[in-house]
Amino acid sequence: MKRNLLYSLLLLSSALVGFTSCNDDEFGDTIFPEVSDKLDPTSATFPLDTFLMANYLIPYNMRFDYKMSDTEVNMEYNLIPASYEKSVDMAVLTKYLWYDVYEAIIDRATGDARDEFFMKRYGPKMIMLVGSPAINEASGTEERGLAEGGVKITLYAVNELDVNNMDDLNDLFFRTMHHEFNHILNQSVAMPDDFQEISSGSYDPMNWQTKEDIVARTSGFITAYASKDYSEDFVEVIANYVVSTPEQWERYLLEATRGYEEVDVNASEITQARNDGTFIMITETTNDVTGRPSVYKVLRYTVERDENGTPLRDDEGNLIYVDSDALDGRALIEQKLAKCREYLMTYFAIDMDDLRREVLGKMYVVDADGNPVMQDDAYINKLLQPTVSDPTVTVIDSLRTQVTRFEDYAEQLQNQQQ
Repeated sequence: MKRNLLYSLLLLSSALVGFTSCNDDEFGDTIFPEVSDKLDPTSATFPLDTFLMANYLIPYNMRFDYKMSDTEVNMEYNLIPASYEKSVDMAVLTKYLWYDVYEAIIDRATGDARDEFFMKRYGPKMIMLVGSPAINEASGTEERGLAEGGVKITLYAVNELDVNNMDDLNDLFFRTMHHEFNHILNQSVAMPDDFQEISSGSYDPMNWQTKEDIVARTSGFITAYASKDYSEDFVEVIANYVVSTPEQWERYLLEATRGYEEVDVNASEITQARNDGTFIMITETTNDVTGRPSVYKVLRYTVERDENGTPLRDDEGNLIYVDSDALDGRALIEQKLAKCREYLMTYFAIDMDDLRREVLGKMYVVDADGNPVMQDDAYINKLLQPTVSDPTVTVIDSLRTQVTRFEDYAEQLQNQQQ
């Protein structure tokens, strides 16, 4: 029975999932031979387990683990497993927004660097899902993902996945996927030696978590985390670029040209601080003996001011920003982006702009030129839009069907066993 089940799965992976076997003798048999013998059609998780075998184990020789084995996670964190429903969404979205994206890019690539086995060769051998975030209480930071030795990627906070909010999906998962995957590529082919020289002396491995992203940008780092060290800097540039629309990326570069400062204001000054056009956020609040806020630490743009502290404006009414750190953050980020472009194209035949168009076209509704369109001042989440083949079915529901259709297959197998 077990042999018949595995053979049926192999047929399904070709007929239903579109997997086509090819001559890749340099890759041996699966490193997970026991998995195929454990699929039980009476199990409630059989549909997802079958989808994972057909879409990850067979074509890529990798395990997608959503059951969170104790031996595979850092037990120093207080972690819980991902729910089955969220695991289904993460499994289909990982394929849709990561694996399928790179497969499409490689298919269009030309030249000697084109590698038809790219994802099988460089993809992780395990993806681990964890339901809860990994909070480091000592530093107050949250770990979004983890790449271990080019073999395994762990994705945290899966139970927070919300397909209705593309911004959160990017922040929690998709950016992390590209970040961690490029760590794996760097372990296979080292990043350019001169990349670390661009911001040499500016990295801050001990205090990066105390910075805001917009402040880090003015020093030439696309995020605060990028300022930790040059390896994080490199993959953060790639990950943020490919999930950002052209408008979003340009806003980051604009922020990189400005200066920022933190100032203390008392309770009576906070309203004025909010209204002078330079206010960004309150970063810290100090309470008095009664427990009421007395001092606010405010992050604001550095601008030219008159003798009364009032912001000055140009003839068109715009604030006059002052880049107080004497660094051209925009130029530094653009220099890093150029290095990343060259690296991916030279060693992996990946065009970063092509990669971004592919990603954005799967995340958002786009126009004929591939640019995301807006409605009510927001980009349109493609996952919630109807499919071309059936206007009554959304894209995310269509993706989920790739798993749920195996429910009928489970019933057929159970009938055969009777």
